[in-house]
Amino acid sequence: MSGSLIIAVVAAAVISWIAYILSSLIKREENPDPGPNRREPLSDEVLETKRLDRWLAAAVVFSGFLAISLPLYFLTEQNRQESFVHAFEEEAVERGHHLITEFACESCHGPGFVGGAASYVEKRSDISVTWAAPALDDIFYRYETDEVRFWLVYGRANSPMPPWGLAGNGPMNDQQIDDIIAYLASIQISQDEALAKADTGVTVSLNRRANASASVEQSVAAQELLIGEIESAPSLLSIVESYLDRARSALDGAAEGRDTDADGISDAAETAIAAATLEAAEAGLAFGGSAISPVLLDPGNPESSFGVTDRQAARTAVSSLNSLATNIRTTAENQDQLLVRAQAGLDFLLDAQAMELWMVDEESLAAATFDGSIEDAERAVGLFDAYCARCHTAGYSAGVAYTKEPGSGSLGPALWNGRAGVQFLSADDMVDFIANGSELGKPYGINGQGRGYMPGFGQVLTQKDLELIVDYLRGETLRGF
Repeated sequence: MSGSLIIAVVAAAVISWIAYILSSLIKREENPDPGPNRREPLSDEVLETKRLDRWLAAAVVFSGFLAISLPLYFLTEQNRQESFVHAFEEEAVERGHHLITEFACESCHGPGFVGGAASYVEKRSDISVTWAAPALDDIFYRYETDEVRFWLVYGRANSPMPPWGLAGNGPMNDQQIDDIIAYLASIQISQDEALAKADTGVTVSLNRRANASASVEQSVAAQELLIGEIESAPSLLSIVESYLDRARSALDGAAEGRDTDADGISDAAETAIAAATLEAAEAGLAFGGSAISPVLLDPGNPESSFGVTDRQAARTAVSSLNSLATNIRTTAENQDQLLVRAQAGLDFLLDAQAMELWMVDEESLAAATFDGSIEDAERAVGLFDAYCARCHTAGYSAGVAYTKEPGSGSLGPALWNGRAGVQFLSADDMVDFIANGSELGKPYGINGQGRGYMPGFGQVLTQKDLELIVDYLRGETLRGF
């Protein structure tokens, strides 16, 4: 018997009892009771036989009902409570998905949380970069739930990841953080898929280094272009302002003159604004990644572009010219300061280009650490870059041009100068640590104190891959150990 059926039976009994009481009251009104003191007393035969028997029989029936229904009810209670838990989880996932959408988390971590990028100003160079944001669709294979909650609440300092929890001065309360965790848990890929990511990660990392020189050249070229824009801002401003004045003057007088299509903007104004934007576009006016596009305005058609009225298109065109002029004017007014910063950034990139700190001598590494196996050496370096460099190599997430020597340290400690061999007496101990990660307050290795920052990679990397990473870190080529 299900819980709902038992509730229905009890409800029917209650309704019947209420009906009995009401009917008794109605009968009492029809046959007024003279009162207990004037009523004929019931005889012993009635009290001790028929009346008593009826009440005893009713009590037995009701006791039997309770004896049967209560055990049946509690037999179904566990399933009912489990269904509540499942319903609560589904609701939490739904709320978490709403929060993820509202706060645009996928804009950084990529659609489906497979990994993405975010804008950030790199601290050493003061250059705006595209910062690599990690995938979150396998995060629970690497972190415990409490550790994920920590990153969500407090963010990650010196990265684009902001704090989201109230305790970290973010906008979300504990319930909302839990809802996001529930959503992330619901989108986790299978462990086989997580393990398969290793090959892709190695390939991407090796390609990154193979194309490093071209990547840095692009960064240098972009910085040189920025310096050129800053230097040209004063002269460019007068040109842009001339087009802006023409378009704005035409829009201000749009109510005057002939208006063939009766769209609220005169034929002359439409022609003047279209001409100004066309000339600006043909002149190649652009600044800071923004450029002017010609706007189509037909005096004989109130909607020259489908879905946009000419009046709105004209206003948008003037607004675009004004935004471009404002950006150039701000740059021109602060030209000296901006040039100093931009030149320092260019010097940083040129130094990086000359030093090539991201490079690894794979032949020497193979000979010194992997018995001459270039394949093992390449895979070890690729694995370290894909899974470790984010925290243990300075500048890695900012891009090739900002990447320092492998193992130079960032959020995690530096790993060069023999640290791996000092911290862990044996390779096996180090493999176990990388597989399981650190726990807050729990010691590891020699004098190590866990903070919970170090994830465990035992569920996303094979034993062989873990050993390759450890051999690389304990080898002689990583800064002289």
